[in-house]
Amino acid sequence: MVDIPFGVSRLDSMLDGGVPTGSVVLLATEPGAGGRKFAQTSAAMNALATTDNEAFERHYRGIDHEGVIVPASVHYLSVAATTDSLEAALTETVSTEIARRAATGITYHDLSATYFDATDVPAAWYQDSDAPPSLPPESPADGDADPNGTADDAIENNETADPFDYGETTATIPGDDAGDSTTAVDNATAVDDTTAAADTSADGTTAADTAATATSSTTGAGSDDSGAADSPAILSTLRASLDDAVGGTLVVIDAVTDLDDLSDDVVSWAAVVRLLRGLTRMVAARGGLVLVVADAEAVTDAQLGSLSAATTGTLSFGWETGGSQRARLLSIRELPGALGRLDRDEIAAFESELHDRGYDLSNVRKIR
Repeated sequence: MVDIPFGVSRLDSMLDGGVPTGSVVLLATEPGAGGRKFAQTSAAMNALATTDNEAFERHYRGIDHEGVIVPASVHYLSVAATTDSLEAALTETVSTEIARRAATGITYHDLSATYFDATDVPAAWYQDSDAPPSLPPESPADGDADPNGTADDAIENNETADPFDYGETTATIPGDDAGDSTTAVDNATAVDDTTAAADTSADGTTAADTAATATSSTTGAGSDDSGAADSPAILSTLRASLDDAVGGTLVVIDAVTDLDDLSDDVVSWAAVVRLLRGLTRMVAARGGLVLVVADAEAVTDAQLGSLSAATTGTLSFGWETGGSQRARLLSIRELPGALGRLDRDEIAAFESELHDRGYDLSNVRKIR
């Protein structure tokens, strides 16, 4: 069995190297309890293994288990956060040296603009102010009707709707006599008129109307957010990014629970769960490891349970409530193929700590 390391040194050591390739693990985290730090550490350490193996050996202490391979590449998918904020957060999780050396090994997929497009947040709040202005709409293709009449007006006035056309161009039809003043534009107009007349049926319905009606009927029939063509933009973008990233790689999704903030008219929770179930099947076939960050307090227990059921494993991050000091705890709730490698007294909740190598387990173990 081939394993992929989490990139969290002590946990990987306990698991004899990592988790089986083809796993999708849910990181269910309370605020500040370490789930996101775990994901960032995993991305940084696995990227470091490919960008600077010497630094990886020094900080991670190497991989000394047979059958363990580092992922071919690392992808970090952000639903609502920008790439700049993710890169800044990485420097707060691991040392500046590790973040700098690992940076070139992490590919960020920033889905935040598509996410906010589906909200009532003003575009000026999330669009990049340095981005170039949008290009003007393309001119209609030859023979297409222009609903605003601008293309026809341009032809009649010997002008052009193309902003990059700097003058009038009249082409003579090959084979015409020199004295014939008929131009390509004139002939094209005549053809368009003839075609339009031929396309109009006896009841006044044009072919274009018929085609539009047929298209509308096809789209409406059986319309569901599970279909690729009818999926909300954010799910389509997320699915495309996953399809591109998954395959012997480490992929982080941060955070799937952000999708619950969108209205049900945009994205239903059932569609999110279906996407995860499909992702689990794809990863099982292609290999690799996917970590799915979920903010536990942002959704109901039932919703969190549906995410856990759709993935192959679940790590839970919380806080120890007893005593005068708070401590971050990691609980291994489910991890098929890996739990069997732990001693009976090691299946517990572990205290964790943060240091220059990022998130890791402490030497103190809390047995539950």
